[in-house]
Amino acid sequence: MLLELRIRDFAIIEEAALQFGPGLNVLSGETGAGKTIIMSALAMLLGARASAELIRVDRKEAAVEARFDLEGDTEFPRDAEQLHRGDDLPGGDQGELLVRRVIAEGGRSRVLINDELATVNSLAKIGDALVQIYGQHEQQSLLRPETHRQILDRYAGLESELAEYGAAYERAAAIRARVDELSRRERERADLIELARFKLAELERAAISPAEDAELAAARAVLANAAKLAAAANEAQELLYGAQDAALDLVARAQTRLGEAAAIDPKLSPQIELIASARLNLEEAAHGLRGYAEKIEADPARLEQIENRLAELNRLKRKYGGTIESALETLARSRAEIAELESMEENKGRAEAELAAALDALAALAKKLSTRRHSAAAELKRGMETELKTLGMRSPVFDARISAERDAAGFVHRGVALGPGGFDTVEFYLSPNLGQPPMALVKIASGGELSRIMLALKSLEARRRGVATLIFDEVDAGIGGAIAEAVGRKLKLLSRFHQVLCITHLPQIAAFADTHFVVEKEERRGATRSRVNVLKAAERAEEIARMLGGAEITDRMRRAARELLDRAQV
Repeated sequence: MLLELRIRDFAIIEEAALQFGPGLNVLSGETGAGKTIIMSALAMLLGARASAELIRVDRKEAAVEARFDLEGDTEFPRDAEQLHRGDDLPGGDQGELLVRRVIAEGGRSRVLINDELATVNSLAKIGDALVQIYGQHEQQSLLRPETHRQILDRYAGLESELAEYGAAYERAAAIRARVDELSRRERERADLIELARFKLAELERAAISPAEDAELAAARAVLANAAKLAAAANEAQELLYGAQDAALDLVARAQTRLGEAAAIDPKLSPQIELIASARLNLEEAAHGLRGYAEKIEADPARLEQIENRLAELNRLKRKYGGTIESALETLARSRAEIAELESMEENKGRAEAELAAALDALAALAKKLSTRRHSAAAELKRGMETELKTLGMRSPVFDARISAERDAAGFVHRGVALGPGGFDTVEFYLSPNLGQPPMALVKIASGGELSRIMLALKSLEARRRGVATLIFDEVDAGIGGAIAEAVGRKLKLLSRFHQVLCITHLPQIAAFADTHFVVEKEERRGATRSRVNVLKAAERAEEIARMLGGAEITDRMRRAARELLDRAQV
C-alpha cells in the first residue's frame, strides 16, 4: 500500500507531501491545477521515462519519493535486479519500502531503493508488483480489437504459456528461414556449384602452403643479394683466419703468453679457459663462413622462378581475402560448399521435416492457449455482466468472441493460421440494453460505456492479480449523474480489497472518498505553483459543491453536496 508520496521541484510543484490511507483516496481540483503532474511524478517513480524538462524552472534537480507498506500478499518478481538479498529487499527492511528518484540537469536520473542505488528496470518491476495505473488512454485501447486478446490473456494469466509459445514461434520462424535459404540456393545451385568448383580448382592447382609467401620473400632477398652476401662472408672469414694478423692468430698468441704466466700465478687459469673457448668459437665461425661463401651463388633462373610464384600468390591473395590464410580458408569453404550443394536436396528435406515438427509443436501449444482462452472467456463473460450491472447497466450481455487468426498469421499449417499469439483472434461484444443483440464494442460503445467496461475489466483483473494499489486517472470520461454515482460506489467496493487512488472531476465519485485531496494552483512572486491539501470532513462539502459547477458556490450547491456525501455513506 502507498503510504506517502513526496514531490520536490517537479514541473510546477515546488513541494508537496501526500499521505494516503487505506480505502478510496480521491484527488480533485480545477483543470490544469496539477493533478496530472502528480500522476506523472508517481509514474516516473514506478519506472517511467525521466526528462530534464520536468525539473522546475531555475532548479537543478527534481526529486520524487514514495513510501510503501509491504503487505504480506505482495508478490515481487524474483528476477528484479537488486530487489532481493536472499529473501530481503535492499536495505533489509521487509516492512516498508522507500523508493526515491532524482532527475538532474541533462536528464540524468538516480534511483534509490531503501537508500541503495538501483536501476530503472528494477524500479519498473517493483512498481508493477505494487501499483497498477489505469488512464484514459486504456479506455481508447478498447476501440482497437487487436488489444482484446491481450486483455483476455492477461485475465486468464497466460503469461508463462505465451512465453513458451513465443519461443516455439521464434524457433519455427528460424527453421523456415533456413528452408527458404535452402530453396533459394537450390534454385541457384548450378551457378553456385560452378563458382565453388572454379575456386576449388584454382586454389588446388596453386597448391598453396601456409606462410609460403613469407618463405619465398626471404629466399628472393638472398638470391637478389648473393654477390654482396658472399663478399661479406669471405671478408669476415679472412679477418678471422686468413689475413696477416688475423683474429685467430692474435688470440692464439694471447693464449700462449698467458699460459707461460699462469705457470707462475695459477689465478690466470680462468681467463685462459675463456680465451680458449673464444678461440674455438672463432674457428667454428670462420669454418662456417667459408662454407657459406662457397655455397652461395647467383641463380637468375631460381630468382625468376621465385618472382613468378610470388606474383601468382599475390594475385590469389588479392582475389581471396588479402592473405595466404584467407585463400586457404576459401579453399576449405569451397570444398564444404560443394559438399553441401551436392547434398542440397537431402538437407532441404531434413529442414522441411524439422519445420513440420516445429509447426506441429507450435499448433499443439496454440491449441492449449485456445482452450484456456475459451474457458477464461466464459468466466470473463459472467464476471463482466455482474460487474456491469453494478455500474448501471440493467441487463448487459458481454461476449469475448474467439475466432480463427486471419491476416496477420505468420504460418499456415495443416489449414490453420498460426500467428505470434496462436490461432485465435478475440473481439469484445456488448449489448448494454435488454433485447438488443450484442455488437462489436468498437461499433457500439459510447465514452461512458467504455469507462464502465474498463473499470469492470480492471476490477476483475485486480482481483485476480492481487496488486495492492490501484490508480485510476480520470477514467470517468463521458459519465455523469446516476452512472457516475454507480462508478463511485464500484470504486468504493473495490477499495475494500485494494487501496484505490482516483483522480476525478465528478462530485458523485469524490463523495465516496475515505481520504480526499484537493490540488490547487496559485501564482505567487511571479511564479506558478501547485499545492495539495487533504480535506477535513467539514471541508469536503465545500469542495463537492465546487465540483457540482458554477462560478459561485451557492447554499443550494452546498445542500446538494451534503446529500451526495450522505448517500455515499449508505
